[in-house]
Amino acid sequence: MAQKPLAVTSFILLNLILAVGLTGHAQTRRHIKVVLDTEQTETQHREQVQGSGSVIIRRGGVNPSGRIVAGARQTTVQRRNGIFTLVLDGSESMLTVATRVPQHQVAYYQNYALGIGYIQRQINFTDVGTSLRVQATSLSDGQIKLRLTPRISYFSVERPGFIDFAEAATELIVPNGQPVSLGGSTSNVHELTRQILGYRDRSSTSDIHFQVTATRH
Repeated sequence: MAQKPLAVTSFILLNLILAVGLTGHAQTRRHIKVVLDTEQTETQHREQVQGSGSVIIRRGGVNPSGRIVAGARQTTVQRRNGIFTLVLDGSESMLTVATRVPQHQVAYYQNYALGIGYIQRQINFTDVGTSLRVQATSLSDGQIKLRLTPRISYFSVERPGFIDFAEAATELIVPNGQPVSLGGSTSNVHELTRQILGYRDRSSTSDIHFQVTATRH
């Protein structure tokens, strides 16, 4: 039985090692589910004191009458909204809420053979709205590194026909499967109305919290 040359055998073994290594690397790349939650708690408190009265004059006397009505009510409403995206480990994904609008562009082309230049108009479609780019990478200690880049594009007020945008990026390391707070906002409104025979007091408080949860699958 003839033996294969050593170079051919080494080449076959090298291909097998590379194939096994690439297969194992592909299996280790998992998807990461990134969930962005918005939780809002709104509390409204209403208190009212209202008085009423009357005077009845009859022959031989005066009969005054009156009453006071008071009431209080407090309402608490909780809302929670969430969106999610699946990101391949080490890659990025984008969430977009935008409108595609046509943009006229003027391009200059030079004909080198004839030495004549001419203008050509073309139309490109541009997304105008909001988008969020999410990049997720697994770390050796089991945590997940996130890079969040929100972008807002809008029509320029100073330059008609142009589109401006604002973009910011933040990086954070989160535990696998545990929610992490990104921040929030609080607003308070207080209204007091004075009346002739009473008053009405109304106040409301609104708290909004943002949190992110990354889970490796």
